[in-house]
Amino acid sequence: MSSQDLLPLHDSHLTEGEFLGLSLENQEGYLQLLHEEVQYRKSRKLLYYEPHPKQLEFHTSESTTRAIFGGNRSGKTTAGIVEFLFHMTGIYPKWYPEANRMQQPVKGRIAAKDFQKGVGEVIIPALEEWLDLSLVQKKFRNPLGIPVKWSLKNGSVFDILTYEQNTEQYEGWKGHVAWFDEPPPRDKYIATLRGLVDYQGRNWLTLTPLTQPWIFDEIYNKSDKKRIHAVTTDIRDNPHLTESAIQEFEVNLTEEEKEARLHGRFMHLSGLIYKEFNPNVHICEPPHVKQSWTRYFCIDPHPRTPTACLWFAVDPFGNHWLYDELWLANMNVEEVCHAIHSQEGELTPRFRFIDPAMDKRNELLGGANIRQEFMKHGIYCQRANNDPMLGKSRIHAALQIKYVHKYGTEMPTLRVSRNCTQTLYEFAHYIWAERKNNRDEMDPKQQPRKACDHFMDCLRYIYNADPRYVQDEEDDEDEIVYEGQYTKHPTRKRSGTSSYHNLVDGKAGRF
Repeated sequence: MSSQDLLPLHDSHLTEGEFLGLSLENQEGYLQLLHEEVQYRKSRKLLYYEPHPKQLEFHTSESTTRAIFGGNRSGKTTAGIVEFLFHMTGIYPKWYPEANRMQQPVKGRIAAKDFQKGVGEVIIPALEEWLDLSLVQKKFRNPLGIPVKWSLKNGSVFDILTYEQNTEQYEGWKGHVAWFDEPPPRDKYIATLRGLVDYQGRNWLTLTPLTQPWIFDEIYNKSDKKRIHAVTTDIRDNPHLTESAIQEFEVNLTEEEKEARLHGRFMHLSGLIYKEFNPNVHICEPPHVKQSWTRYFCIDPHPRTPTACLWFAVDPFGNHWLYDELWLANMNVEEVCHAIHSQEGELTPRFRFIDPAMDKRNELLGGANIRQEFMKHGIYCQRANNDPMLGKSRIHAALQIKYVHKYGTEMPTLRVSRNCTQTLYEFAHYIWAERKNNRDEMDPKQQPRKACDHFMDCLRYIYNADPRYVQDEEDDEDEIVYEGQYTKHPTRKRSGTSSYHNLVDGKAGRF
């Protein structure tokens, strides 16, 4: 019986009563048809795959690098194996984009965490579930008995590697597609990508983001839906799971674990300090900072790491703008000061702050006082208030989105220029020091991790000073002018060109 004959059988299945009404000979024939249908569906299971919306977004993307960051049981591994087998078998459902299909025999690679669990308990069962084994020509097993090299009858071949193996075993390979199940070490990922160059190949990752922070920076953060397309899927996106089963799993997790295991968010960032920061809300185009705005500057100098310089402004409406930065490495104090003056141009800050630890003799610099050294070159800084929590609380408040009556919309107080790339990087990586796995062993002090904190410290020092718009003081002194054509007598006129009185009197221009 042909495929076309079998496809409509689902719509013409007999009810129990209809089946019992058949003769024994027809019952036998009908059961044979059902057996053939089952075998056909099993051999063409890929055609009956119905992705949920997040899986569909992943499959239909034209990006050469794709990723699904998913919670446990969110369907990410299923999407990975099905995508892989589409190409290896050449069996594509009607909805799969024509532009993404591969016509020639395909050479592929699967990479997983380890042989015993990652391959033995995840990859092999997935292959056996979705791949019609009648399409397999030969399998080669490793010493553990696990099939690691597969040849299909259509000429396609693929191998299976693990992150336990040496990076050298990833080198020298050339192929069309590569699938990484769970977070790969960067060196093994790059070695495989090198092997995709010859064929302009495609790669994808399916993972719960518990490890390998480099993936956050190089894939998740760089997702543009052109070259890289990242999809985040929640455990509740899986339509086959019941809410009661999810809740039973959820009750056993810490708040940090919920972020990764339920929602597919990066575990290494679950302790993010400024969780309110949203790139879609808080990043802005470089603002046009006016001379009338109140400008702040803070510097966090270090003898061994780059010096962080941060510029901040408050406009007359109380909006906060983080508008410029410098990240200066391998420069002495004089060179740093020249760079600061050059960067500022005519926008000289009204207030300058420096890390208070820099206002003392530094033995690493021959006993020099860093703050005093900056003064010698025209950078006069106040010692910043180093209150560890005051500035953070004010930053939290400034990041909060609230309704602003003047603009008739919701918006935060603080926005950051997209040119401040190092500051934006730190917002996404500024986390509390790592906690113990045991809840009872967690450090109650909650100290930030001493990394990715230079610009965050500068911002905290500025907020410790309670930044606000300060209007320039007007010159209120009256000028004595003598009037009269024949007899001179003194009169008083208000000086200045921009005071309220001059505006009312029309002295500051014609309207």
